[in-house]
Amino acid sequence: MNNMITLQHTKIKASFETSTHVVGHVFKVTLYKRLLGMVSRYALNQIATKFECVYYASKNPSHCRCIMRTTHDLPCTCELSKYVFGTIPLETIHMFWRRLSFSNQGLSKPQVSITEEMETISKRFEELDVCGKVTLESKLGKFPTLI
Repeated sequence: MNNMITLQHTKIKASFETSTHVVGHVFKVTLYKRLLGMVSRYALNQIATKFECVYYASKNPSHCRCIMRTTHDLPCTCELSKYVFGTIPLETIHMFWRRLSFSNQGLSKPQVSITEEMETISKRFEELDVCGKVTLESKLGKFPTLI
């Protein structure tokens, strides 16, 4: 059983490595220059599909409805129309689509801290009047139910 799982894992890893290194002809234009090797193949295909609709969306901007941005957090047609003569910035792609490795490098001890944010909230709280303090306190009181 272990050998079968190892073989499957090796096939998946080989397929994954191929998808990160092999580039289709569609993506060799300057539009995708900053995304190649940094964004998953699926995300690139989704962006390419939406980019084909840019010409039609420019005639009727209300037709976009920004579905790709809301569902996949990828640039939608109306956003892609800004980059027709440039390149799509990597920052417009959600982090989920930018992680292209199986390894957990840097994930063993995440350095996550909210100390700076808490200090900012505390300073802002001290600057508020009584009504503002009550409102902020009630909003912060909702956090334990959200977590």
